[in-house]
Amino acid sequence: MRYRLRDVLPFGKPKTPGFGISGDYFLSVLAGTAPLPPLLSVVAPKGAASDVDGLPVPLAAGSTKDDLTKPLERGVYAVASPDQKTVLKLRVVSKEEAGFDPQAMLATRLGTVLDDERKRRIAATWTILQLTFESHDPAVYPALDFFLAVVQALAVRTNGIVADPISQVYKLPEELVSPKPDGAPLAVQDFVSIERAADSDGARANTRGLIKFALPEVEIGGLDSRGAHLAERFLLGVSQSILRGRLLELGGLLGSPKSPFRVATGGLDRSRWEGIPVFELIPDGRTTTTECLVAWAESNPS
Repeated sequence: MRYRLRDVLPFGKPKTPGFGISGDYFLSVLAGTAPLPPLLSVVAPKGAASDVDGLPVPLAAGSTKDDLTKPLERGVYAVASPDQKTVLKLRVVSKEEAGFDPQAMLATRLGTVLDDERKRRIAATWTILQLTFESHDPAVYPALDFFLAVVQALAVRTNGIVADPISQVYKLPEELVSPKPDGAPLAVQDFVSIERAADSDGARANTRGLIKFALPEVEIGGLDSRGAHLAERFLLGVSQSILRGRLLELGGLLGSPKSPFRVATGGLDRSRWEGIPVFELIPDGRTTTTECLVAWAESNPS
């Protein structure tokens, strides 16, 4: 029997947090072992000897359940959550077929600043295991938990490292899942990173990762050295709030009531943001960006 992904729950149902998961969101495990582990050792129904409770399915023509007990090989698989509300697609390809050159990557600006362990694991890449969402739980958060659990288990089993191209980070397996703050449905740093860059009027800081949920990224400009330091914590806090369902709207205010930010259309630098929606936070009134951040920090001590 050939399994088809359309036989399981599709996208399209209402999303309870007010947002969903973008079909463009993916993570790649850069696997450093050969042969690869059997999928059934990574994901299996509850009670079986595996790392994650779920339902693995081979999708290649002519495949059978027996293929799940063999080492993963080039091809496509599906992995469903126990309730089958979330279905992931797993693509297995060689690094050559994926067009990934470890040495070329390590020679990039990002590659040169990585620590030795990350560099070692990237250099040892044999195979790329790419995970995407084929469908997801309308509640969103359970789907994200399942997704990270599967990715982490694959990375552990393959002595690999996880590449997150949207957030522009490489994570070791033990870094992939963070403790959730009290009462929070997720830990924002597992999905969003903060990028800082120089600009004509000072430094800028912005999120990288909110588009994983079809939400605009958020940026702040005109930062001095103190403001740049505070902006990272502030933007992570804003992102955490957004991913708990408190979405931003144009013209809205946030931050300290004394010196708030107003939400405006951002992404004016199209060389950085082409095709990506962005909100910019600008001072509401005759204050500077740093003054707004200082006022917020004083009312929200770390």
